[in-house]
Amino acid sequence: MSKRFRNRYLVVMYLLVLAAAFAVGCSTKEDPAEILTLCGNHSCGDLVMVTIDTSSDGYQYLEPTMSPDGTRIACTADWAVIPSDPDIAEPLLTRQLLIVPVPADVWSDTMVYRNPVEDITELGAMLVSVDPFTSLIGGSPHTLFGAVDFGKSSPLWVNNSTLLFKMRFDRRDRLVMGNVANPDVVSIQVVLYEPDDLVETGGRLYYHDNPALSADDRWLAFTRFGCNRDPNEEDAECSGQSLWVVDMTTIDDPTNATYFQLTTEAASMSDPAWSPDGRSLCFSASLDLVGETSGTMTELFRIDFDAEAAATGAVEPNDGLRRLTTTEVSAGDPLVGLHNYAPVYSTDGSEIFFVSSRRAPATTQRGRSLWRIPSDGRLEPELLFFSRSDDLDPDVHARTGTMVFSSRMGFPSEMLDALEQEFFDFLTYVYNDTAESPLTDVEIERRAADAREELEFFEDVMAHLYLFRGF
Repeated sequence: MSKRFRNRYLVVMYLLVLAAAFAVGCSTKEDPAEILTLCGNHSCGDLVMVTIDTSSDGYQYLEPTMSPDGTRIACTADWAVIPSDPDIAEPLLTRQLLIVPVPADVWSDTMVYRNPVEDITELGAMLVSVDPFTSLIGGSPHTLFGAVDFGKSSPLWVNNSTLLFKMRFDRRDRLVMGNVANPDVVSIQVVLYEPDDLVETGGRLYYHDNPALSADDRWLAFTRFGCNRDPNEEDAECSGQSLWVVDMTTIDDPTNATYFQLTTEAASMSDPAWSPDGRSLCFSASLDLVGETSGTMTELFRIDFDAEAAATGAVEPNDGLRRLTTTEVSAGDPLVGLHNYAPVYSTDGSEIFFVSSRRAPATTQRGRSLWRIPSDGRLEPELLFFSRSDDLDPDVHARTGTMVFSSRMGFPSEMLDALEQEFFDFLTYVYNDTAESPLTDVEIERRAADAREELEFFEDVMAHLYLFRGF
């Protein structure tokens, strides 16, 4: 057993997870703060680490979303985290869905203490295992086996037991949904078939992604583009991406569901998010949406949504289109690397939280961090959460306002301080108070520091999930 994994085993047995306190520092509303208060390796505040496992040297838990009752988090994960088929081809290209329980005590007013574990299954995490199902793509029904190993992403809770997500099959990405009360046995249905899906030969290949459900559960927004053949082929001709919506009251027959376009096309479009009142959607898009060119950088936009007009099919693309963010580009910045995306509304609809690679105040770093902006875009964005590492995929729980997100920050430094002290106290008891051959304080300090170093390894290596509140 290597020294690193031997020390990790000791850490898992004896060290406790500590929560950190959080309060974002910012100066004025008009401009981003130029003084950023940090608590160790992240912004200060109410932070709980959910996936406290040390199960890999590089697994990524991404796209977290919390169930309406706050008891479970669905997320995407590297296929090898909980593999169903050890012989699957190209496992690094296949991401799966996991459901991770939210510890009940994180909703209490007291600090949360939990022991790190070696494997995420020890936290009760389960793989979403899809049963064989019947597909109509190709003009006739046929059963798809091994669906548990199809690539999946973009999870979205419809209710406490139903999950909607994107799945790759038959050279297409389709939105599907199923009951995940028991994740081991999940029967799914396709939400929407394109007319071209139902022809035996020819037709275009369409791709659906980024589902977002309105608060009244009627309208499902998603991104869509189409190609004359697989987009990975050199001579493939593809459309731009655009935002569409499907009427969920019509999906009992997914071959005849009502769906229509909400925006014109752009080179890049992603991550639609509904306002709580259902009257607008925020999304990320490249600037060609408004006739500008600036590399492949993306900004946040907003459109209006008239539910009454939508019910009659009388919706004009780009209704009330407004640009919300304008990222300042400095000399020498790579335009392809400046992005604003993954927006999510606050529970009252007054703010939008999002991911941006813009420069964090008082730093020269161009990593990804979490930002906030008034939902009407009248003020410049302010920094919400910054850890010096990638902070990604925010989602706000509608009932509690708690944010769940993914970050490569690893174990927060305040937590590491406490863990190191706990391990020092434990070794002092074992080797000095009860052992026949006591260790010196210097030897104990060295072992405690080694144990801390084992957990520090995960910073910028493994993307974990965190809960964040009090903002």
